[in-house]
Amino acid sequence: MFKKISVFLAIFITGLFVYHGSYVSNAQNNETTIEKIVHTLNKQHVSLTEVSLYAREEVKAVTDQKTFYSQAKSIKSNFRGFKWEVKRERDLWKAIGTRKSEDVNEVILLTYAIDEHSNAYISYHVTGQGLKEKNMTHFQNVFQTNYEKIFLSEPIIFSCATGEINDKMESVLSVEIQDLLRAFNAKPVESLVEESFTSVSAYTGLWKEALQTKKQEMNLQIALRKTRMGGQTTIVVGTPIITSEY
Repeated sequence: MFKKISVFLAIFITGLFVYHGSYVSNAQNNETTIEKIVHTLNKQHVSLTEVSLYAREEVKAVTDQKTFYSQAKSIKSNFRGFKWEVKRERDLWKAIGTRKSEDVNEVILLTYAIDEHSNAYISYHVTGQGLKEKNMTHFQNVFQTNYEKIFLSEPIIFSCATGEINDKMESVLSVEIQDLLRAFNAKPVESLVEESFTSVSAYTGLWKEALQTKKQEMNLQIALRKTRMGGQTTIVVGTPIITSEY
């Protein structure tokens, strides 16, 4: 009888460890890109100062000034909690909605270019200042709720985090960036190295989204800038964003 109980306990304990390992793995896989960036930077003892999420898509319903105003009116009606401004800057019409809370800032931007292409786009940009890792859930819920309301498709979400390191050892930027590449399990694609500034584009398997370059896929960008006084290094880590997305 005792032998049977011992065998049962051994099987139970083994199963518990297998379940726990599977649970942890699944939890890690369910992390969003920004959560993975924040988690990795925290492990590298980076003091986070800002995180941001950004998405944009084309608005095909806007084809002229009349439809631009109609679309702007509809958006303003759906997001009454935002402060709105509609203006023209040369050949570009803009409807800008902003909302600020204690630690989260939001911007909805509708643009219509008066040129031969006459393209219209809507974007949503959310930034959080001084957020701790435990506050990321609220930050992402704010973004996700409006993301689903604003966009008709599911445009790519660009993630970015900014932080600082007080580098008392005055380490070389190239060494610090190699440490970050290892932390993200990333392979460099191209880089720019200067005396007080270093940036690298890389590929990591931590998330699927990627851009195709002439050389290979890229889905991670890291930039480090060292200040002259105080030995402080500013770090920016994010998923690459196409220049035209701005």
